[in-house]
Amino acid sequence: MPHGPRIGRRRMLALAAGGGAVAAGGLVTPASADESFEAQPQTVYVPETGHHMSGRILNWWLQYGRESSIGWPVSEPLEYGREQVQYFERGALVTDAWSRDPLRVVPLNLGTAWALQQESADQPHEYEWWFPETRRGVHATFWEPFREGGGVYAFGFPVLWGAATTSGFRQVFSRSLWTDTSQGLVAEPVGEYVARARGVSMARVRQARDAPRYEAAYWPERPVYGSTRRAEVDLTRQVTTFFADDQPVYEALISTGLPPDFTPPGDFEIFWRVERARLISNGSTLKTYDVPNVLHVQYFTESWIGFHYAYWHDAFGSVYSAGCVNMRLHDSQWAWDFCANGTPVTVHH
Repeated sequence: MPHGPRIGRRRMLALAAGGGAVAAGGLVTPASADESFEAQPQTVYVPETGHHMSGRILNWWLQYGRESSIGWPVSEPLEYGREQVQYFERGALVTDAWSRDPLRVVPLNLGTAWALQQESADQPHEYEWWFPETRRGVHATFWEPFREGGGVYAFGFPVLWGAATTSGFRQVFSRSLWTDTSQGLVAEPVGEYVARARGVSMARVRQARDAPRYEAAYWPERPVYGSTRRAEVDLTRQVTTFFADDQPVYEALISTGLPPDFTPPGDFEIFWRVERARLISNGSTLKTYDVPNVLHVQYFTESWIGFHYAYWHDAFGSVYSAGCVNMRLHDSQWAWDFCANGTPVTVHH
């Protein structure tokens, strides 16, 4: 079974940042597809590992990095009460009808599950970023790929301090497992580890007749949209919806301002865009912050409220920020590619 990607030492983890070509509900039309199947199949077969993906789990996988994020599926979708759970090489997903996420899919904390089965002295070390949620810090070895590759939403909070192993220096996060080997950083197949420990079958299955083989061309990375574009920020739902020619084309779960640092309702336009910035509080908010390397900043209010990536939390779906519209990496990248100076933004309850 293929293991996680190897990344050259100290290089950023280059996760695919355009994986949102299929929005919640499958709103985007692909450029081309095999004529013998529907243009945007709801079920596909993955020959790399011999398993199917379908429905909401497939939509999440497409929107949040495809195989570069949690890898290929290593199990079939499994019944989980009224929902489904599916294991992938480097993670697992469960459908959740009660989730606030438009896709109704939640990543599982398999790193935590793996860590609970291990013996560890868990000795503190120097770190680049401290997380009070778990009282652990991210070791410098892993900080750049962690930050650049999706942050807490993608990899989870650090649940153990880093430690030397026979394979290299390793740190466990709630959704991932990283090792610094002699050949570079490796995201280990924690999905396989936990699936095997839980007795989940990872045996290859035959391709279903109504399921085409997965081809990226079914869902182009950069679809073509109409020139009339806008965004709506729903403060109640904590969701931003993007429209092209008045048709919704993408939805993203967000995190807006925690009172008293409200995200103000109103009609605005994006007026200033910075692809990478250091954000520093100026005393106008209750929260104080000094956050470097924030990607995809797009300001739309006079008080400098805007969209941007937030690698330091996983509170999407709840108010949390100092006023800005916090987004996950792939969503912020999608918004950056879709919007421009002058794009209208409506914020409402």
